[in-house]
Amino acid sequence: MAKKNGAQAVTTIPGRKIVLSAGVGKTNIEELKWLTETVLQEAAAWKGSGWAYIADCSQMAPVSPAEGGELVTMTQKFVEAGCKAFGFAEGASVMLKIQAQKNTERSQTGVIEGHFATVDEVLNWLQKDVQI
Repeated sequence: MAKKNGAQAVTTIPGRKIVLSAGVGKTNIEELKWLTETVLQEAAAWKGSGWAYIADCSQMAPVSPAEGGELVTMTQKFVEAGCKAFGFAEGASVMLKIQAQKNTERSQTGVIEGHFATVDEVLNWLQKDVQI
């Protein structure tokens, strides 16, 4: 069952070491802090073996610069906690793709990232190319 807070929802993918968040509409810094802590709790058991994170932002509005800074911090915390890859489901939004790429770049973590239209495409990529 998904955990929810405002615009954000978090769940795990059964049988895989993957945490999925999905958002709808506009989010804010407090929701992003909740998202970070919730994802870290869900993935805590996988720190040593590695895990992946999927952000389904296909129904999200672009974020402000302050929220972007919070996403950079989130990326750094996830990598420190054993996250090996980030997959983004962005629908057809070029703006969301650009923001996600910039935030990952600003995190200076070197984490593997992939950008796709749907969550299913991200799941396939993680299984085939990242082996998670």
